Amino acid sequence: MLAMKKIHCISTLLLLLAGFVSCNELDLIPESALTGSNFPLTDNDAVALINGVYVPNSDFSSNSSYLIELPADATQCGENVTSGGGAELGTFQFTPSNGNIDDAWTTLFTGVTAASSAIDKISAADITDGLKTRLIGEAKFLRAHYYFYLVQLFGDVPIVLHEDEGIGATRAPIDDVYTQIVQDLTDASASGVLPESYSGTDKGRATNGAAYALLAKVNLVWAQTSPDGNGQNKTARLTAAVAAANNVKGYSLEEEFLENWNTARRNGKENIFSAHHVESQQSAGDGGNHLAHCSFATGFSQETPHLVISNISFYNKFDDLDQRKSGSYAKTLYNPEKDEYFVFGFPRFRKYIDTANILTTNLTRSIDRTILRYADVLLIKAEALNELNSTPNDEAYAAINQIRRRAFRQSLTKTSIYDVPTGLSYEQFRDTVREERFKEFVYEQQRWFDLVRWRILVETVKPVINQNMVKQLDDNGDPLKDDSGNEIFKEETTHEKAAISLKHYRFPIPQSQRNINPEGLWQNWGWDGYDEAKTGKPYEGFK
Repeated sequence: MLAMKKIHCISTLLLLLAGFVSCNELDLIPESALTGSNFPLTDNDAVALINGVYVPNSDFSSNSSYLIELPADATQCGENVTSGGGAELGTFQFTPSNGNIDDAWTTLFTGVTAASSAIDKISAADITDGLKTRLIGEAKFLRAHYYFYLVQLFGDVPIVLHEDEGIGATRAPIDDVYTQIVQDLTDASASGVLPESYSGTDKGRATNGAAYALLAKVNLVWAQTSPDGNGQNKTARLTAAVAAANNVKGYSLEEEFLENWNTARRNGKENIFSAHHVESQQSAGDGGNHLAHCSFATGFSQETPHLVISNISFYNKFDDLDQRKSGSYAKTLYNPEKDEYFVFGFPRFRKYIDTANILTTNLTRSIDRTILRYADVLLIKAEALNELNSTPNDEAYAAINQIRRRAFRQSLTKTSIYDVPTGLSYEQFRDTVREERFKEFVYEQQRWFDLVRWRILVETVKPVINQNMVKQLDDNGDPLKDDSGNEIFKEETTHEKAAISLKHYRFPIPQSQRNINPEGLWQNWGWDGYDEAKTGKPYEGFK
């Protein structure tokens, strides 16, 4: 069976509610009256139930920083260690017992189970019709969102549409999982289900635009990764991706790239869907988003934080005039405590450093995690059109050029010297889109997924040489210092990524889950205990 948390009891629900920032005030009734068929009794009960379904989305923020960033090319573990969950992910030494992988599975299936339970309970509840429709739409969006992570990370996974179906569940084929995801998003994006926007404390909930944006991305990824290969199905999915992207209304690019991570302007005009974090949210009272902590854990020091750029070549990919360079990487930051600018030997990931509260940003961790923003929709559309037509058309150029113009602070509606040149071949435009996706989404947990769906993960990651600022020690193991008393750091080659292989196109099924249900949860190809009779040889032609 699956070791999933069932949302049966009000104590669990209340813990979930404590973690969601858009909760409504509830008149809580006794625990015994909120269980089983009695729940939900009122509109407020139903809203509370859906609030709980959002919580795993925030819980996943910290884990995603290690799980999705470190196995890609541009990020390394900045800690001076060779073992432990993070270091093992970054050097491809991890096993099915890795704690980050186990946490991801549990968190995401907690979200799936909570969503499925909420759909059943609210469907049977006697609550306001319009609210019922919206809340079920939110739950279906969230279930699709969690499953989209799961199918990309693990491949075949059990489909759990009712809360008691997880016991002894068997992995379902990838195409079946995608079929369910598309069905949920089709339902959620139907007319009259989800609003285009919210106000007040409801900001941040799933909107019609979020459902269409995720549907566009799902169809693009499914078209590129489905085991059924090319042909009619691929064409239909690419067509659906373009259509869904065109239905994302009411969003636009921020003129200033870094406004997307301004804590004073959450849910801005480019933001489509995020994981919300505030200081009172988690039990530690720190906001819970370790993306903020891991990128700046060591503060104003040459000692690198938990996650850092693999080497300076990734920083040097950017034109100095491209605002995404300083928006993605911090080479220099102002230290108000010393009234001076600090120059880092290796740049820090900039997006989750709250410079308005820079002396505590590594502790508060309250910046929202970006999941979908309008820039992604534009690049999905450009890529899908190129794949669909085997050549870029005017719509594809128009979409990618919005990204280029914003990057160089040009008018989005006028031609620019920074526009992608016309007349590119399919391959040239494809490579241009890939380059723009790298530059646009640094440290946004996109890169590993992109390399996997493009089937170039191993050839891209394997040659990367990790370099880091390493503290120099004397013969006694004490830090060496310069004449001013500052510790001495030297640029050195550190942990390598050369151990990557084809099996890393999927994460292993967590061993803890297989111990519970070894028959239903067979291991992925290439990992200890796999059975090729069940897995086949899935990576022929992958690079």
